[in-house]
Amino acid sequence: MMQVTGKAIIRVDGTELRTQDGATLNPGGEKREAQVGNGKVHGYKEETQAPELECQVFHTADLSLKALGAITSATVMFETDTGAVFVLREAFVTDVPSLNVKDGTVGLKMSAISCDEGA
Repeated sequence: MMQVTGKAIIRVDGTELRTQDGATLNPGGEKREAQVGNGKVHGYKEETQAPELECQVFHTADLSLKALGAITSATVMFETDTGAVFVLREAFVTDVPSLNVKDGTVGLKMSAISCDEGA
């Protein structure tokens, strides 16, 4: 029976983040939109979407919110428990990290110049 992906390890410039389960990765690529007129679909147009990664990082005494928010030009590895590996190149944080003291996590959103699978 095939294993289904359920977990991921995320590393930023070689340092593993302590993340909560449930991280998401959009590798980016072309988004297509149908072009409609006169009651017919005439084709589609493409729009490039950047790669995006979202996760919750556990806040500990050694985690700096400022340093987390300052990440730019990073190499991010996203490794799943099924063996899939994605590399985000020149990754950067897109939103100011937000600390949730109720569950002790920091929301982290990143984008990148590219995302390669199986690197």
